[in-house]
Amino acid sequence: MTIDRIGPLNKILKTQSGVKVKKSKGGEKGDRVELSDEAKKMAEISQAEAKAKAAPDIRPELTPERIKELRDKLEDPDKYLTKEIAEKIAEKIVESFGIKTK
Repeated sequence: MTIDRIGPLNKILKTQSGVKVKKSKGGEKGDRVELSDEAKKMAEISQAEAKAKAAPDIRPELTPERIKELRDKLEDPDKYLTKEIAEKIAEKIVESFGIKTK
């Protein structure tokens, strides 16, 4: 069995031989890389994420026991919410709005 009319590989080589290569000027030596503004931003964000992940937890007081205690208080506020605590909360809310009660 023979296969005819595949054609010569020379056609492929001829199309590539027409490509002209721009030669660099004699003053520049070595390779150079230029990054786009978007690439620079992405690198900056990536570095910031890595720093944030490596940073220690700034809330060491939130232990599993403390979290359980807070959950219990939220589930049954009547058990923990006394009149004094309610008054302190109300005072803080009023202060946050800049209202003076006294």
